Amino acid sequence: MPGSTSVSLRRNTPQAGAGEAALAAWAQRLGQRHPRLDAAAILSAASQLEEDALQSHLDAALELAALVASMEMDTASVLAALFHGSVRHGAVAKSELPARIGAAAASLAASVIDMADTSILDLTSSRLLASEAKDQTANIRRMLVAVIDDGRVAALKLAERVVALRRAKASSEERKARIATEAMTVFVPLADRLGIWQLKWELEDLALRYLEPDAYMRIAKQLDGRRVERERRVKALVARLREAFESQGIKAAIGGRAKHIYSIWRKMRTKNIPLDEVYDAQAVRIIVGDVPACYAALGVVHSLSRPIPDELDDYIASPKENGYRSIHTAVVGAAGMAFEVQIRTEAMHRDAELGVCAHWAYKGMDPEDDYYANQVAWLRQALDAHEREGVGLAGELIDQVREQRVFVYTPQGHVLDLMAGATALDFAYRVHTEVGQRCVGARIDGVPAPLSSPLQSGQRVRILTAPDAAPQRAWLDPELGYVRTSRAMSKIRAWFYDRDQAESIAAGRSLFLAMVDGLGLPLPDPKALLDVAPTLKRPGPSGLFLALGVGEMAPLEALRLYLAANGENPAQRSLLPELASEDAPSRYRLRIEGRDREGLLRDLTETVSRFGLSMLANVAHVVPTTGAAWFDMDLELEGLYEAARIMHHLRHVPDVRQVRRLALNAA
Repeated sequence: MPGSTSVSLRRNTPQAGAGEAALAAWAQRLGQRHPRLDAAAILSAASQLEEDALQSHLDAALELAALVASMEMDTASVLAALFHGSVRHGAVAKSELPARIGAAAASLAASVIDMADTSILDLTSSRLLASEAKDQTANIRRMLVAVIDDGRVAALKLAERVVALRRAKASSEERKARIATEAMTVFVPLADRLGIWQLKWELEDLALRYLEPDAYMRIAKQLDGRRVERERRVKALVARLREAFESQGIKAAIGGRAKHIYSIWRKMRTKNIPLDEVYDAQAVRIIVGDVPACYAALGVVHSLSRPIPDELDDYIASPKENGYRSIHTAVVGAAGMAFEVQIRTEAMHRDAELGVCAHWAYKGMDPEDDYYANQVAWLRQALDAHEREGVGLAGELIDQVREQRVFVYTPQGHVLDLMAGATALDFAYRVHTEVGQRCVGARIDGVPAPLSSPLQSGQRVRILTAPDAAPQRAWLDPELGYVRTSRAMSKIRAWFYDRDQAESIAAGRSLFLAMVDGLGLPLPDPKALLDVAPTLKRPGPSGLFLALGVGEMAPLEALRLYLAANGENPAQRSLLPELASEDAPSRYRLRIEGRDREGLLRDLTETVSRFGLSMLANVAHVVPTTGAAWFDMDLELEGLYEAARIMHHLRHVPDVRQVRRLALNAA
């Protein structure tokens, strides 16, 4: 089967300065594994790098060449891989390439090098927004044109990114984050579309290692710790399958397959489950001779082990958009252990591992090859969309980007990338700190929208500002969801840290007392607050109020701790007598006062419905002469904290002035 790991590639790669004999042995091994390659030409090119004392580039060059060879690409591609880094770093001029490696390989290397200037991160930096130093439309078009002119350019670029990520371990945290994010947002979707799974999985795993190092290492350690037991169970299942297949006369190659860490992490995150519940963390792959044998093998698998409902996917009958074909099922093996099982032919497996590369290698890049033609047609369609609408890469790749990033447009048409769940206010701070600080509103696709609106890829966002506007303390409240990015949060908090401390203490006191008063509870005296301050982990009332005023503590968190402290301490229950007498759930009446407008009642009821609460009654009153409005809502709630939480959200509905809890007999 094609494909190899980064560890095995490096183990068989001579180090820089190893000498002619080591290079000769390396080239000989490469030729033996891949007989279609011209081992002599590859050795000659590698020796030139050694003779020119370009030792700093030789290690990476040999590693990239070996990876490209493992993808069953041709000799010209391997030669281009050898010289890519040296040209990129200025050690060899582009003009020298034809004489060194031939015109075909030189053209490939030059095209891949040209793509090095195309980076979605460079195109979306705030520096670009300020200076417009690059034309992102032209750069994206250059990338697509390069790929369309020769599809090998895309595969070479993807392989080059894999090697760059492998070798980034000693790089700065900033560089690792940059190239990892670029890999996930640009190159993983491209590898997926071209069906080059061998590169796709490694790009994902390496990028995750840099972007989420703690999660990556935690999963890796868990997998390693259970490896012996997992391998034993996989081996037992393989033995049972092999025996069953032999009895049915089905010839098959059967082996275990480790699920990649990124795939495990993604499933754990998406489904909010621990590693133990990721059933396909262990898998078995079955390769048979033809399509009928695939379905015969599926019958044997399901007769041998209980299938898991809704986990059968027939990508042979309905291939994926990128041409992927296989049958996926999941079964419960011995001792209740679940396994994923993949069934495919050798040709399907080659396609799954190498994508379009398999067709270049085995069909000579025949322009009549439907598989290859379909991939090029997709790229041409992306280019056509780019020409018509100026969106290009955004029109296709962004639609396929992983769930942790979203891409949105500025009014000028630039693309900004943010984490999934980022809001309009996050976008404002991503453009520029000053834009965030002076932000008063947003328009998404031309429609007014709250600053807390989560953004979706492809939206166009305009931020409205005012010269005298300033950040609001509500923006720091995680309960209200105004910001998700650490950048925006730190900028807002820094603004409040720069305010007068007395002002922040006063603001925090006002926030806290307003919540207590709104619940209809007696206002706590300073001594009572001093008594509960240790529970709040703050040095007295002033420390608590300052933490609230600068956003170090969320208002509801302070109230929750305060209510819990008073409810659990008999000596202080007189402060909150209702805690001792109310049974949950109870009926609460909330009065909401504000300025009447169209849609106000709808916004209030939608806010309540988001919490899944039962509304027992709703009475509205409007004073036509003044425009004042008030609403009495009876809700079934678990207790005072839940009442405070829904009141907190209702207070932030536009045009609401205050929300108070009333006695049930209040008129």
